[in-house]
Amino acid sequence: MNFLPRAMLSVALMLAVPVFARADYGPTDRIGPSGAEVAGAIAGAAGAATLILYFLLRSPSITGCVQATDASMTLVNEKDNHAFALTGNVPDLKPGERLKLKGKKLKGKEGKLTFRIKSVDHNYGACKP
Repeated sequence: MNFLPRAMLSVALMLAVPVFARADYGPTDRIGPSGAEVAGAIAGAAGAATLILYFLLRSPSITGCVQATDASMTLVNEKDNHAFALTGNVPDLKPGERLKLKGKKLKGKEGKLTFRIKSVDHNYGACKP
């Protein structure tokens, strides 16, 4: 094929393809997002708010054996073996009990770990030696 017929065919295709490939959307008088877009945005915002509330309101818990020290009670967390001084709503805790406590982990300026008890989640009984 010579140069001229190829050039004419190329120009014809470049002009014909956009004409046949156009999309018809219908009336364009609509302004703003569709109902499905609004519903999706509301669902996404509700999901994000639920996650934020979960992480803000959840109470950390620790499980371990209660030990008596000089003036206070401590609990050694089974997960990381850190010892926490127990404060807050300290119920009738007895040394040697294995408990799951809910509350808040705190760290003092000196690096001392403290656990402020909100409630006893589960009493597992006596600690195993």
